[in-house]
Parts: sequence; structure tokens; C-alpha cells
Amino acid sequence: MSLPKKISLLIFSLSACIGGLHAANVKEEVCTTTKTECYDAKEGALLNFGPCPVDDCAFTDYQKVDLESFVLIWQGHLKRDNVPSITSFCDNSTAAGCERGSIDWTATGNNDKPRQVVIDTDFQNEVDDYFAVAWALLSSVGTSAQVDVVSIIAAPFSFRFRFLPVVRAQELLNDRISGGYGSLKATESEFLYSQHSKLNSLKYIGVTPKLMIEREHHETWCPDKGMEESYTALVRFVKLFRKANEAGVSPEFSTIADTPVFRGQPKYVTGSNPKKILSSPGVDDLIARAKKATVNDPLFVIIIGATTNVASALLIAPEIVSKIVLVWDAGWSLQNRGRVEDDLNLAEDLVATRVVLESGVRMLYFPGYPVGQALQLSSPDVEAWYKGQGVVSDALYQRYNNNPDREYSGVARYNNAGTTRVMWDIDNFVPFILPNILDVRAVPAPKLQKVETVPGTCHGYESIGTTCKAYYPFTKEQYLCKAIDQYNHLLCNDGFFVNATKTNDEFLNGRDNLVEAVKVGLPVIGGTGIDLLNKLQAAGL
Repeated sequence: MSLPKKISLLIFSLSACIGGLHAANVKEEVCTTTKTECYDAKEGALLNFGPCPVDDCAFTDYQKVDLESFVLIWQGHLKRDNVPSITSFCDNSTAAGCERGSIDWTATGNNDKPRQVVIDTDFQNEVDDYFAVAWALLSSVGTSAQVDVVSIIAAPFSFRFRFLPVVRAQELLNDRISGGYGSLKATESEFLYSQHSKLNSLKYIGVTPKLMIEREHHETWCPDKGMEESYTALVRFVKLFRKANEAGVSPEFSTIADTPVFRGQPKYVTGSNPKKILSSPGVDDLIARAKKATVNDPLFVIIIGATTNVASALLIAPEIVSKIVLVWDAGWSLQNRGRVEDDLNLAEDLVATRVVLESGVRMLYFPGYPVGQALQLSSPDVEAWYKGQGVVSDALYQRYNNNPDREYSGVARYNNAGTTRVMWDIDNFVPFILPNILDVRAVPAPKLQKVETVPGTCHGYESIGTTCKAYYPFTKEQYLCKAIDQYNHLLCNDGFFVNATKTNDEFLNGRDNLVEAVKVGLPVIGGTGIDLLNKLQAAGL
């Protein structure tokens, strides 16, 4: 082994199994290093590919980040500004009123002015953001505009935390090929079997984890790359609306091309010091707009990705907690008190998720399962209704057929007749554009809590589902862990929603509810897809 290779092996081993490389006491802002027993990684062709970099002096364990001082500040602003509960948007301004109907945010009631919204999107993540952003922008023009899109911010995103176990599986497969079936431990064989379908899908299309890393595939990006690619794609996409002039049907739609687009945060809140977060152009703009809003005429922030940008804004300018309302979608219902971490929008920046849940900010939440799953689109529909119908329609068609997650999932199953693609992020715009198809309910506000690992049971990705165990947060019974901390392979990284801590303050006790969508219906007149098609046709796009 050459000296450089030895050095790279040492660096990887440290970064892979010492939490954040430099653990920190955030309150004192003093670096201390905590050595932990390393999981014994074997040398291989993929060894230098590890977790995305994090800041020095910052926790990577999302549960250990101390937000208490921020919570006190947020609560102080909410109480001082006498901010009503999110349930005030429901019928009769009560939690019970949420159960009886939809939320209509089509206008403020002041001269029937559309609500001002900021779109916060990981645009280049997959296909649904394209359709969601197009629908919102097309709904923001003319005398009958239903929403006022004041800006768009590119959000960071990264699939690497999901890709790392596949990389480990490839290493084990390489070991088995070179050493035979008896060369792997029983736990390693079981883990390899659990990843077999993913490796086979990649093999089917002629790639391997190694090739994906070398080609900087979408699945390997770190948050900064995800944000920058999203920003570039957003700028290109928004400019397409200028073509409404050439189409000559409704030239006023060309003004959409003037919508401000900003870069968001290049780093997650996870792995950063919350007290030293630097803002980005998008977060600066969000804070400035929020400060101009009021409690009763707030700025609505539509988050269709991780909550990194909004969480950063709340940490940098806590006073805006009174002036914004969030509309966010992720995987699991807020009512769920089981494991919730296995979805992208919630899990990729876990500290940011904690911030929005613990801040007390007003929020309407769309669970992907099963609400988001109701919004689906098939390849034949895209072929029939979007291809060749205009520059924006063509861009949507091309994105559907070149969605980056198609390659990683292997066979392009979403392009086969009889199959559909879930268009998750469209639902966030329903309350502004088609409120009559939305049903909501009030739910108890949860906190995200990391499980306690059973000592000595976790030793790398191959211990997932085999030896790695954790304690249920409610019963303290042991169960097999589903996710390993990418920065410390000795820790289970599972998260659960638990009940938020009650307060003795009468005012804050009234804020124990958030509002959650329970159904996005499809009335006889059509739904989101029909509305989008009609607006594309009206614009000649």
C-alpha cells in the first residue's frame, strides 16, 4: 500500500466512525474530539467515498444539538405578537373546525388580494417539483390570479445518506466474488441479500456504485451540489415563460419570467453550528419579505424539499416566526408515533426538521403517505397531453421521461403503460388554487426524537436489520434498527415522532395543534392535472 493510500484510508476511517470528526459543545463553542471505537471498514475501490463534509465544531448527532435557547426566543415572539394558532384558518377558528372542511387561502380578504408565497424547492431532485412550480407560476398571472409567487429559492438536497449503504453492499459483494461465499460473516451476507435488488437494478442498466461515484451521479451529490443544480435549472425553467410572447395566446404570462430566483443554503443545518449559520441570497430575501409581513397577513412559504432554508432563516432571524406560515410535505403523518425518518424531505436535514417542529411556527403539513400518493401521472398521459404542446409543456415532458431517479430504480417502470408516477409536491399548492378538493384536520404537534442505541450492537451498515438494535422511545423494548448514523457507525439513527412537551403557559398551550391534510380529492370537474393543462393551454405554453 502506498503512503497516499494509507493516508486516505485513515481519513476515511476517522470520518466514517467518529461523529462529525470534531464533536462540539455548541453552548461553549469549544472544539473537543471524542474518540469512538471504529467499525472495521475494509480497504476497497469505494473506500474514499464517505458522508458529505460537515463543519468543524458542530454536532452531527441531530438529537444533541441544543435548541433550547432558540425555543425560548421563538416562544417569546409568538406570545408578544399574540399569534393565533394555525387552527384559526379553519372553520370557526377551532381545531374542531378543521375536521369539517378545507382551508381556503386563495385571498387575504383585503381587496381579494392573492396570498404572497415563496416557493422553496429542491427543483432538480426529481420530476414533481417541475410540475408543482409550473402550476403555481401559471396560477399567479392575470386578474384572476389565485396566488402571488414573489420568489423562488433553490433548496439543498442529497441522497448520499441513502446511497452509502449500497456502496457498502458493493464492497461486500466484491469481497465475496474474490474470496468466495465463506469469506463473509453471517451478518454481512444478510445485509448483502437485503441490498441485492438495488445492486441488480444498477447492473441491469450497466452501472455500479463505483461508476455512479466516478460520474457524479445525482445520487452521489452533496447538499451544495443539489442546491446549485436546482438553482441553475430553476433559472432556465423560469425563463421559458418568456416564450408566451411568441406563442401569442396570452402574452401576459411572459411576466412569469421576471420571478426572482435565488440560491439557497449550500449546507444543511445538521452538521453546522446553529449559532453561526451564514445566510444565502435566498434566505436573506426570505427574511426581508417576512419582516414586511404581518401576523394576520403572513408570508406563506411553500417548502417542497428539506426545511433547511426556512430553518436557517428562523435561526438567523427568530422574530420572523410570527410572520410566516409554512406549507410543507414529507413522508409520514404528524399523528404517527412510529418510526418516521425514512423519507427524503424529513430525513436529509434532521436538525432543520427539529427547528420547524420546535419553533411553534404555524404550519400546514401534507403527508406523502397516503395523501401525496393520490396525485399521480402516467407516461401515456404525459405523451398525449404535454409533448409538443409548447416550450413549458415540452420541458415537463422531457423531465418526466428523463427523471434522474429512473436510472437508480433500474427498469423505467414509470414509463410503462399501466403505471404512474407520484407527483408528491403538487399538493402543497392545492389550498391556494383548488381549496375545494382539500380536507384537513388538527393534529397534536410532535417532536422528532432519536432513539437510544443498545450498546455494542451496531457496527456498520451490515448490522442494519441483523445485530444493530435500539430502544423504542415509548416502551424501552428493543427492536432491530433500520438506519445507521452515517457519521458514527456505532449509532442507530432512527427517529420517532413523540408528543411535544407541554407548557404551563396558557397562551402557548393553545398552540399544541398543527394542521395536516387528510385528503386531496378529485371532483367531477377535474383535479390538479386538469387545471395545470388548462392553464398551459391558456398561456400557449
